[in-house]
Amino acid sequence: MKHHGLNSEQTKKNNRLLVLNLLCTMQNATRTEITNRIGLAKMTVTNITADLLANGLIYEKETIDPKRKGAGRRQMLLSLSPDSPAVVGVWLSRDFCMGIVTGMNLQVLGRMQIDFTAGENAGTITEKIVQLVQGLTRGLNRKIAGVGIASIGPLEIRSGVILNPPNFYQIKNYPLAGELSARLQLPVFLQNDMNASALAEKYFGAAADMKDFVYLGLTNGIGAGIVMRESLFEGSRGFSGEIGHMSIDCNGPFCQCGNRGCLETFVSVPKIIQQFNAAFGRSMTSFAEVCDFCSAHPEGDALMEELCSRLSVALVNLCNALDPEAVIIGHDGAFLNDRDFVRISERVNSRVLAKDSSHIKFLRSSFGPLAPVYGAAVVVLRRIFDGKLMYDEIFPE
Repeated sequence: MKHHGLNSEQTKKNNRLLVLNLLCTMQNATRTEITNRIGLAKMTVTNITADLLANGLIYEKETIDPKRKGAGRRQMLLSLSPDSPAVVGVWLSRDFCMGIVTGMNLQVLGRMQIDFTAGENAGTITEKIVQLVQGLTRGLNRKIAGVGIASIGPLEIRSGVILNPPNFYQIKNYPLAGELSARLQLPVFLQNDMNASALAEKYFGAAADMKDFVYLGLTNGIGAGIVMRESLFEGSRGFSGEIGHMSIDCNGPFCQCGNRGCLETFVSVPKIIQQFNAAFGRSMTSFAEVCDFCSAHPEGDALMEELCSRLSVALVNLCNALDPEAVIIGHDGAFLNDRDFVRISERVNSRVLAKDSSHIKFLRSSFGPLAPVYGAAVVVLRRIFDGKLMYDEIFPE
């Protein structure tokens, strides 16, 4: 009987979290839509939404259906309350920290960016993130559930420590999450920026209905966020997804990781810009400029095709190992032209082992180049949806 009671309580909790998750990710829904989507009994959904209404987390209004005629009770549309908790997401890159404050439905309430300058250190970067969070939340009359940090790596995500990112102001073994939590008096959660981006796609983006996919981020380096069986795969120490250090040429140039011919030595954003400027006598400074140049100049497009071919070699290896439904390309990779997506898709799908039985979709990130900052907010939201944060406040007994 004791175990039965525990199972009943856990089932009750899981059902509540399913409804909360759906209401936040769908933006708004009727009780009937919730019932149909997650298969709970109508009375169960009614009781859970009644709790959320009583606690002020959601509100309801009549739907407007021009086809509806006659008497009878109208369907009520449920939406998050303007007084519901908010979350902060911070993208920590090599060049800046960008932040957003959002509702639990990922609707943006504010956005800021603070650039880094030469001579930064762990202390000054911490101070700038504090300024960012305080600026975003100042005057916001809502409870802040927590702060998510989507950071370049490598990281020790379980302890919230930035380990030793290359070319990142000599920062090593720095407990960023703990320092920020002490300063802000808020829960702070650290996550790799690729993993955070994958979470954004899973909960609110292109992968909402997918079980297995890869988020590929093209930036100063190249990384991947891997979702398998609807769960983020982080590896035993949080080092999964380092596709940029997959060797595609054993005789290639040395990489800063110590190996030769890593993918990053050919197609990271700085390497691509360097190759284009050298080849065409330009002084481009961003990947967006490179992609615009390729749209207008056939010779630039030919070089980009060669680089896409190199990227495809690594993606074939990755897809053979993971067998994903889709690869979603973001960070600066979101600037790639449509024909580049077609090229990559055709090359990979013609070479993977499963080419005769399945087709891997290649999609642009739903959040464009800003997936990491949205993902940082979702890092906090995931903990709410999993019942690890604020559950007793949302569903007080």
